[in-house]
Amino acid sequence: MTDSVSYMLNSAATQMLGSMSSILGKAAAHAKAVEVDEAVFLNARLYPDMLTMKRQVQMTCDMVARGAARLAGAEIPSFPDVEETFAELIARLEATLAYVNGIDAAAMDANANVVLQIPMGPQTVPMEGRRYLSGFVLPNLHFHASTAYGLLRHQGVALSKRDFLIPGGA
Repeated sequence: MTDSVSYMLNSAATQMLGSMSSILGKAAAHAKAVEVDEAVFLNARLYPDMLTMKRQVQMTCDMVARGAARLAGAEIPSFPDVEETFAELIARLEATLAYVNGIDAAAMDANANVVLQIPMGPQTVPMEGRRYLSGFVLPNLHFHASTAYGLLRHQGVALSKRDFLIPGGA
């Protein structure tokens, strides 16, 4: 039995966006405890030419929301990049998860074997729906979430693998 694209996307989004919300909550508490402005954590980056932690979270949200919309043939949602606090990023994660879970699963599954036109920079790449999910959306979701996790861990936030894998770190 093969899992549907809607199941794979919804389960990955629920896990990762939920975990990221918990991780950001821990980061906010850590910033307060050590009396460091949240902006220090939000603007951390691995190297000067890389995206900030805040932008990693925004990209995680964009990737999963756009992926769901493209798979369902729906209009791409707009999530302006205006977040400046952990609380605002957590709200964005929650809004993104609500959006993804609200997409019609049947519409996503109907496009599993349909060739979609996926914009990538200045070009458009034809990609079968399930390949788009497995080879582009999910790897990007995990890449940006992992990078945000790593940036916060590097800033001294006490996080474990469990925090990354399980929403709430339970």
